[in-house]
Amino acid sequence: MASNNPWSSSSNWSNTSNFNSSFNSNFNNNLNSTLNNLSNNLNALSNLNNNLNNLNNNLSNLNNNLNNISNSSFNNFSNSNFNNFSSSNFNNNNDFNSNNNFNNNFSSNFNNNFSNNLSDSNNFNR
Repeated sequence: MASNNPWSSSSNWSNTSNFNSSFNSNFNNNLNSTLNNLSNNLNALSNLNNNLNNLNNNLSNLNNNLNNISNSSFNNFSNSNFNNFSSSNFNNNNDFNSNNNFNNNFSSNFNNNFSNNLSDSNNFNR
């Protein structure tokens, strides 16, 4: 009966031992490879998180800069500087006032001349 027992043969024990050794080696190699891949993936996720945080900060800074341009600098320029220029400086500009004087004088002189010419014409027709 003993001869029918497969474990009575040393070759079977040797084969089993070789299988176990090979299995353990493959298992350990696969486990180490899996753990290394997991570690690499965690590092990649950490880098991605840092990149997303940097992107978020950059977008926040860009948004703040755009708000500063639209709410402060640009509006102050358009509402204050430009309006002050158009309402105050331009209207108080001497050249502009001189031009008004020229127009007023021209109109007055033209009207006087036209009126005088009309009067001369009437006198001539009489």
